[in-house]
Amino acid sequence: MSIEIRNVSKQFGDFHALRDVSLDIHSGELIALLGPSGCGKTTLLRLIAGLEDVSGGRILIDGQDVTRLAPAKRGLSMVFQSYALYPHMSVRRNIAFGLQMARLPADEIERRVSQAAQILNLGDYLDRRPG
Repeated sequence: MSIEIRNVSKQFGDFHALRDVSLDIHSGELIALLGPSGCGKTTLLRLIAGLEDVSGGRILIDGQDVTRLAPAKRGLSMVFQSYALYPHMSVRRNIAFGLQMARLPADEIERRVSQAAQILNLGDYLDRRPG
C-alpha cells in the first residue's frame, strides 16, 4: 500500500495545525514521524485515517484519492502509542472489535483474531480481560 500526501493542510478555526504537507510513503516502506508535542504528528495520522477532515490538499492511497472517503472505506488502521483497550472486554473481543466495526463476516473475524493471537503469542490470554 502506498500513501501520498499532497499539499495537505488542517485548520481548527484560526489555528493552522498543518500547512502544505507533502509526503510519499511507498509500499513496504517504514517511516517514523518525530517532533515535539503539538507539532501535528497525530493530526497527520488522523487525516490519513479519515478521522479528521482535510482543510486543503489531497490524500491518495494506492493512487486513489481518498481525501473525502469515509475511514472504513480506506482499508487501513492505526494503533496509538497509549493503548486504547476496553477493560470490560476480553482480549479476544478487543482484537475483534475493529473487525466487527468493519462488518467482516464472523468466520473471517475469528480467523484473523486467531492469526493475530498466534503472531503476538497471546493465545493463552484470549479469554482474559486486559490488566
